[in-house]
Amino acid sequence: MIRNMRILLTLVTACTAVLAPSVALAATGPGGVLADLPNFKDFKAARSSSYDPTGGNADGRHDWPMQPGETRTIADLQGPGAITHLWITIASPDKHHLRNLVLRMYWDGEKQPSVESPIGDFFGLGHARYYQYWSTPIQIGVDKGLNCYWRMPFSEGARVTVSNDGPVPVVAFYYYVDYEKHDAPRPDAGRFHAQYRQAYPCAKGRNYVILEAAGRGHYVGCNLSVHNRADGWWGEGDDMTYVDGDEKPTLHGTGAEDYFCGAWAYGETSSQPFSGPYFGNPLNDGGHRQNALWNVYRYHIEDPVPFTKSIRVTIEHGHKNDRLDDYASVACWYQAEPHVPFPPLPQPEERLPSKATVFVESYPQFEGEDLAPLFAHPEVLPQSTLEHGNFWSSGSQLLLRASSPTTYTARVPTAASEAGTYKSQWWYTAGPDYGRCELWFNGQKVCAWDGYQPGDPARKRLPGQFPITVRASDNVLEIRVVGKHDDAKGYKVGLDCFKVLP
Repeated sequence: MIRNMRILLTLVTACTAVLAPSVALAATGPGGVLADLPNFKDFKAARSSSYDPTGGNADGRHDWPMQPGETRTIADLQGPGAITHLWITIASPDKHHLRNLVLRMYWDGEKQPSVESPIGDFFGLGHARYYQYWSTPIQIGVDKGLNCYWRMPFSEGARVTVSNDGPVPVVAFYYYVDYEKHDAPRPDAGRFHAQYRQAYPCAKGRNYVILEAAGRGHYVGCNLSVHNRADGWWGEGDDMTYVDGDEKPTLHGTGAEDYFCGAWAYGETSSQPFSGPYFGNPLNDGGHRQNALWNVYRYHIEDPVPFTKSIRVTIEHGHKNDRLDDYASVACWYQAEPHVPFPPLPQPEERLPSKATVFVESYPQFEGEDLAPLFAHPEVLPQSTLEHGNFWSSGSQLLLRASSPTTYTARVPTAASEAGTYKSQWWYTAGPDYGRCELWFNGQKVCAWDGYQPGDPARKRLPGQFPITVRASDNVLEIRVVGKHDDAKGYKVGLDCFKVLP
């Protein structure tokens, strides 16, 4: 009996830690998160809310819909204090209202906002979608209750506004802005900042920038929304944070899911949404397929990243930026004012990524057209193939406009750690004016094909897998145009994509 009771108590304790991490957190540290509650407070609690001033029940101001193009002030606070809690819920016929409503906050009379974000993304709701999750600073309650617990101090006053960039009125906008009134400004308190950024799609060859700020402060985390524009895993990109002008990353991570405190692509065959106090993956709709929608977050509550001059927080999109997915993020940080003014917020029609319809070969593919700069030859260039149908990966190919047998040479940059022997697969273009070619790598023939076929151009896969040996440096790729079929009208070569596999 006693033994069974001990087992039951052990199970209850374990389940409590798993199901309610906030309870577990309360037991950590010197006295836990509840330790300060018994101490008497030296501030006055206050609130700005959407209550019906007539005494009626139009508490979301149903009698005063927020019109398209309108900016409404929901809090105009005077004197020193700190916002401690925001609660918002919205009734709107606009299905994209989480992206079309913009939240801004201004501290101490500043003209440029310190917080600027579509309201959904500020609360970690990406893609204009609702879903439930909880973290320490942000929690989404049933049904569509948006809560924020970031502490936001100010010395002279604060102003919070909401702008309706959408096409229709907001029927009702309910809110609480809970705050403390202080007798005097609190010394050494940074001002809260939150900034929305997006890249639709991410730029080739450049890290996605989550945050770029100047001054003194500390970075406290972000949420990131990802729209898969191709099948496969969007992660593997290293996080790289540069502090105070460091030329090399001050903090260099090992992959996107690692920075966001998950692992192994959040499950390579099946992924389940989850949330916790400091990190989570609350949205995973579609897994690793094209047009899947993801949201992840990482909050540096226990491990803020301080800076005295500047900070730049970036992350690769795919390994070495080899994916072109759509990213949108909100970075959060504290800093001394003034801050660098934010870039203009994208227009509302630009905040929603379009559905990806162009075919992309499954990961880990390398696009042929991306090799064009390595050849540095006027006859080697990227070419759109969409006029021939949605069959070529990413809608383009590497075109070699040879007019006779020619060898085209490129030096391929690789890391020393990538040296080894691999298996390769190749996709090419066949058509009436395509010739015969051989592909050589580091002096070894890898494969060959005849690109001639009568009729319209078509995408083809070279059957089989071909060994390829990569050196630690000085790798040379040659595409040798060696002739053409008797009926071919030209010597062109089209390389769509290829894979290099272990």
